[in-house]
Amino acid sequence: MDRGTGALPLQEDELENPVSDLELVERAKRRESAAAEELVRRYHEKAYAVAYRTCSGDVEEAKDFTQEAFLKAFRSLHQFKGQASFYTWLYRIVVNTCLDGVRRQKRRKGFFSSWRAEEAGKGIRDEIEQSPDLNIQSNPAATLNRKELRAQVQKALEGLSSSQRMIFELKIFDEMSISEISKAVNIAEGTVKSHLFRATRHIRKALSEWSEN
Repeated sequence: MDRGTGALPLQEDELENPVSDLELVERAKRRESAAAEELVRRYHEKAYAVAYRTCSGDVEEAKDFTQEAFLKAFRSLHQFKGQASFYTWLYRIVVNTCLDGVRRQKRRKGFFSSWRAEEAGKGIRDEIEQSPDLNIQSNPAATLNRKELRAQVQKALEGLSSSQRMIFELKIFDEMSISEISKAVNIAEGTVKSHLFRATRHIRKALSEWSEN
């Protein structure tokens, strides 16, 4: 990845006391390769995980989509205004890159190739925060065929708004707290909870209805 020349390496005190993402972005905008490389180091693993579960379930495809997303991100750094966190901004680029890639290839392999059925039920239950409206005693999807479950969950996720889907994924897969999500996407914690509640209810309802058919 060509991120410019003439950049200075990060200094020893910066390695001991890491600079903020915002500062790294500003330095990367000035084509300091060390800053760009540090951003990649910080977020490559998360970006790869998003790519893997979003649109492929294939290791090599996920690697390709991750690399493509970082290339797009660095080419578009001038568009980053710091209104949300760098990771949230990158997350959207990764997701869009994957979906575009899947459309180009005219195929979908499923959204959650490594998500076990029992984890689906547990993960969703963990997010409802003891809401009585979502207190379903058992998870009917837990015994369903994994491949069929993946397809149904993908369909349910596609029925969410972009904000609901992003917040749901940040909570479930990136294990971010309500407070962390609020800061990352720059919206109130109450709004985060509302989006998460609606997303969780939608997915649980979709899985329950499907399992009854």
